Amino acid sequence: MTTVTTRTVEYPADGLTMVGHLALPAGTGLRPAVLVGPEGMGLGDVERRRAEALAELGYVALAFDLHGGRYLGDPEEMLARCLPLLDDPDRMREIGGAALDALCAEPRTDPDRIAAVGYGTGGAIGLELGRAGVGLRAIGTVNATTTGRPGE
Repeated sequence: MTTVTTRTVEYPADGLTMVGHLALPAGTGLRPAVLVGPEGMGLGDVERRRAEALAELGYVALAFDLHGGRYLGDPEEMLARCLPLLDDPDRMREIGGAALDALCAEPRTDPDRIAAVGYGTGGAIGLELGRAGVGLRAIGTVNATTTGRPGE
């Protein structure tokens, strides 16, 4: 098992201060990187562990935030925030783009080798980055929530 270093990364998005979880692999050189998008409730332990598992495999990984450091365990509160977000592609792109900028600000991130994976709302944000033409090498989702726009 390789040594993984983690730290909190704060960055602005959607009028909030987002609080992401950055996981770095051992070593010092440039590494491919992965954005890890959370389900609608927000960044939790599952996404933090996924970022750390990716770092163990040699990737720089950022599990990004959706709600300004909050985890929305109440389904009604989560839906009240996420449904309008999912209906606003520009807003999703802004949140995803800010997370991508935070990932690219890490000196070990190879900007030419970045992928995104995500669950639910975080997966939809990854897909929206792809629709926007962001230079991601791959996008993987689990239960990505979409709004039914043409081509989805």
